[in-house]
Amino acid sequence: MKPVNITFCSCNKYLEKNQWKTYKTLKDLVVKKIRKQVPKAKVTFIHFHVPENHKEKITNDVLAEFKNREHVVEVVLKHGKCTMCSKEGTDYFEAVLQVRSTNYKVLEESIEFLKRKVDNLRQKGVFINKVQRFEHGYDLYITNKRVTQALGRELCDTFGGLSRASPHLQTKSRQTSKNVYRVNVMVKLPGFVKGDIILANDKVLRVDKLGKKIKLFDLRRNSSLSVDYSKLQYHILKKHSTYVSRLYPALEVINPYDYQSSMVKNKPAERPELGQEVNVVVHKGVYIVD
Repeated sequence: MKPVNITFCSCNKYLEKNQWKTYKTLKDLVVKKIRKQVPKAKVTFIHFHVPENHKEKITNDVLAEFKNREHVVEVVLKHGKCTMCSKEGTDYFEAVLQVRSTNYKVLEESIEFLKRKVDNLRQKGVFINKVQRFEHGYDLYITNKRVTQALGRELCDTFGGLSRASPHLQTKSRQTSKNVYRVNVMVKLPGFVKGDIILANDKVLRVDKLGKKIKLFDLRRNSSLSVDYSKLQYHILKKHSTYVSRLYPALEVINPYDYQSSMVKNKPAERPELGQEVNVVVHKGVYIVD
């Protein structure tokens, strides 16, 4: 029987007559190739080794049995890269995802989130080919512009914030004479995380949930509200550690600025004990934020 030669890509594609086609498993593909020569052959894999590195080649002997006759078939596997995967690790990109935030934790979590998402799209030929770090953000150079725009929206759905896509003319295709566009997707994420206390419209608010809308909890009114991030003007209130100084007739703590005993302006979820250490913020009074 003739040797079987297969050039395959790790994204589950193989080369067939200058075209990349999908396969389920390499063993299934080998059986298919052998049965093209002997349609009803029983195929047995004695030892089957698959090359892991690009351009690596490994030869396997596979047993094919038909009408009580056994044939040893030489199967040559070569690790290649399909048209899409060949873009990985190159200068090729279709879009730049620009992620910005003044909060370091938000930035790092969002970038890890994006890397996991893109890693799951490897088999679809989507890669991050370059990452640039800035003081308040990252630029990620991605090989698919539609996916990049979707990632920008998903980032805002998860972390809150604003996303804006701006296409710009890059060049003209020599093959089709059509204009080739690249896309810049700017994502501005909040400078706060869940659990932060912010001041907005003279209200002291706890950040309870991030997403398309920011869910906030008004500490003074003991009520929840949702706002669009685009309409939110805020700054983060610093948390201070202090102690409960009085329980009755009203709950009081030591003000971290003037060290006087001050009445607490909100109702904590759990009433603390005298002398207990608590976290507070200060804005026209003291709020317990534990």
